Amino acid sequence: MTKRLRSKFHVCKKLNKNYNNLWGLPKGESLRAVKKNNEKKKRNKVSVYGKLLKTKQCLKYFYCNIQERTFKRILKQSIDSPLATLDRFISLLESRLDIVLFRSCFVSSLYQARQIINHGSIIVNGQIVRNPSIRLSQLDVVELKAEAIAKEIILTRMVDNLKSNFTSRFLPLHLEVDYTILSIVFLWDPSYRQTYYPIKTDYEIIQRFYK
Repeated sequence: MTKRLRSKFHVCKKLNKNYNNLWGLPKGESLRAVKKNNEKKKRNKVSVYGKLLKTKQCLKYFYCNIQERTFKRILKQSIDSPLATLDRFISLLESRLDIVLFRSCFVSSLYQARQIINHGSIIVNGQIVRNPSIRLSQLDVVELKAEAIAKEIILTRMVDNLKSNFTSRFLPLHLEVDYTILSIVFLWDPSYRQTYYPIKTDYEIIQRFYK
């Protein structure tokens, strides 16, 4: 089970960006860690390695508690793909079950997505799944257990906050979502250009970091 020993927004302090709301969540707008810094501060010249590191960390932090070795392994796996490296890399990350739940606006954060998966409240193709990192294939169907909706407090909050979640981010084209029965159909693997990130930067240079 994913452990979070500190506030999930603490990583935003490590990003040397004017806008630090890594996930674009409404809750983060009021926190000092993610507020826009309008003060002019003297900044040292950043090396090429420093730029590559900050860009890599920005993307890695977006996907929360993914370990460095896992992040690196997925990137190396994507290099051998016939597709563009970054497109394949993003498609492997975005096909994870916890990411799909977050992108569908069913949950308010990736941490909440992993929590309800670990509680056995998610069904994929008719079977209960407890592994947040499982990858979905084309036309896989994700559903919420009916019993969970009635009993789990976290799922009740999820339904109540669905409108807020929906207005705080974009619903991707590769997901077909039915909000009446709370189900998701994974239509295809998304590419980098089809994926939304609140912090805009040149993520295409990430593969150079591991060379």
